[in-house]
Amino acid sequence: MRLLVLFFVLVVGSSALAQTITDRDINRMRVQHEQNRTYQKSAKSKRLPEKFLEMEYEKPVLKDWLLPYQDWEQDYRSYFKKYYGDTRLDLRPSMIVMHYTVTPDTESTYRALSRNQVSVHFMIGHDGTVYRLLPLERRCTGAYGVNHVAFSIEMVAVTESDLLSRSKQVFSSFCLVKWLMDEYNIPASQVVAHYEVSQGRKRVPEYTDLYDKIYPDSYPPSSARSDPGPTYMAWLRSYLKQAAD
Repeated sequence: MRLLVLFFVLVVGSSALAQTITDRDINRMRVQHEQNRTYQKSAKSKRLPEKFLEMEYEKPVLKDWLLPYQDWEQDYRSYFKKYYGDTRLDLRPSMIVMHYTVTPDTESTYRALSRNQVSVHFMIGHDGTVYRLLPLERRCTGAYGVNHVAFSIEMVAVTESDLLSRSKQVFSSFCLVKWLMDEYNIPASQVVAHYEVSQGRKRVPEYTDLYDKIYPDSYPPSSARSDPGPTYMAWLRSYLKQAAD
């Protein structure tokens, strides 16, 4: 999937998306939200704040807000055949991919996903509510290159700094990841950022793209990702390490 979708996903192989978001739009959003100098200079410390270590882990409560995925079955089978070489829709997860949405709220994110037939497994709102958007045994299209093996988690935020400003949302994501790791026996080494997936096989060996003959091993340079940001990932990995000790 090549999507920035509305926002967050740039490469989906979806003609509907191509008709609504142009390359110019994508580049403008990337410059505005991901690569501007002000954002880079305001990045927070990569050291995990002590407050997260004082919070008690809780198994996430999943609130169902399912996308109309059953209506997309034929298109999804064609998508997985084109990019991954099979038409299966059942997921055997071995990876978790973290994203932020580049959208301001849950409602606009859900509408964008639904309108463009894009799917992820989870969306985490500003208040920490975890929405399940897809059955967990179902493949999604949220992280082009690893959709055949990965859960995708979207955190509603416009930038990394925006995300890191909300402790409830951040800690909710930590708990969700820990629960998925325990439930599906996924090691911490397989919890990755969308920006790491975009680097392709040199970072994520499972990366697969059977369609792109020019850039079969990674996203094209113009489609590089930065979500959910290096500081967030440093915090997440520090939390998971200390939770395992």
